[in-house]
Amino acid sequence: MLPQEGLFHSPGAFSGIAILRLLRDVARPQLRDVISSLHHELSTTRGLHAVLGLQPALLPGAPPTPVLLPREGPTARFPSSQSHVLVQVSAGNRELLLGSLRRVLALSKGVLSLEEELLGGRIGEGREAFGFRDGLVKPTREQVKRTALVPSGPLAGASWLLYLRFHQDLERFSRLKERAQAHVVGRTREGELVVDPPAEAHILRARAAGAGDSSPLIRRGFPFRHGGEEGLAFVAASADPAHYQRSLDALLGAGGQTPDALLRYATAVGGGLYLAPPLGWFQALSPQEAAS
Repeated sequence: MLPQEGLFHSPGAFSGIAILRLLRDVARPQLRDVISSLHHELSTTRGLHAVLGLQPALLPGAPPTPVLLPREGPTARFPSSQSHVLVQVSAGNRELLLGSLRRVLALSKGVLSLEEELLGGRIGEGREAFGFRDGLVKPTREQVKRTALVPSGPLAGASWLLYLRFHQDLERFSRLKERAQAHVVGRTREGELVVDPPAEAHILRARAAGAGDSSPLIRRGFPFRHGGEEGLAFVAASADPAHYQRSLDALLGAGGQTPDALLRYATAVGGGLYLAPPLGWFQALSPQEAAS
């Protein structure tokens, strides 16, 4: 099956996430109608890119999923704020982004309630909240196909989405000298690799988690500011949720591994695992759903 087109587009200058919870006594066909309407309107709006994910249990035929969150290491924890629907949108201008989020709420009224909403996007030429250059290399369509899409079976064309919301302690990190900051990250602010970085440097822990040319996931996150809080809306897409288990454990330092030094200054405050269904799901009801 064909995947959602939004998976091939990295978050743009303006990005947003809406996390929605299913209201009680809502039938599956009614939910599908709402999600299908959301997908149709967002995906056909010129200049807007959207990806919709659902709690895996809401998709008939989805395999049992690993328990990813909450997850703990010796010095940090990744909590769970799992909900039912994740909508990620990106656009080249703020007006279009805000309009899309308004439509998400309008179309889902009476079926879904808003639990969380984040607005953010690219900082300058591409920096995260600590001021380091980030996300400058965009994956190609072939890389997305190879890495993020389920290749075969009933979920062919689907993608597993991991969402984590991080609060970054800018004040505490800013008290470090520039050289110490670079050793925490493993790179300078301009992206140059540090010579002989410590084992806890973020760049080394990210590589242990699978980052790099052979990464098992595609990053789709963006920096945000919300209610005085600054941080990272981390979103990743992968063909196999098992990759996330290994990646999160490598960052947390589980099983005797070295914890990521950056987690001293970036605290995860929520997250969940979602499944972005292929295009065919938005049109076809299964016999089980039609009878519900």
